[in-house]
Amino acid sequence: MSLSDRYKVPSNPGFSRILSKPDLKLNKGNYLVVGKENSMKIPRLGVSVKKSDYKLATHRNMLKRKVKNSFMGFIEDLPAIDFIVMIGPGEQSNDKKTLHELWSSIGVKNNV
Repeated sequence: MSLSDRYKVPSNPGFSRILSKPDLKLNKGNYLVVGKENSMKIPRLGVSVKKSDYKLATHRNMLKRKVKNSFMGFIEDLPAIDFIVMIGPGEQSNDKKTLHELWSSIGVKNNV
């Protein structure tokens, strides 16, 4: 199942707003998460993967799918923040565990 449009950060205006002054910044493995509170009362997600880091589109899409699927598992636990996950070079074999720890720590940090 794919991520509903309701839970997606709009590309250009949303990313610019979040990256200019983030309220949250967290780095875990090759994932960097930045976030900014929103007025939508729901968490939203944007994923960024550089073409220079991952040449094949299928590889980039697979990484985005992993992040989106893990995010969907934590939607109920996350605060109303617009998140952008930037994936750096060097995919790890324990991506699923890293993402689980990432979303868990965000929920705990924000007293959810």
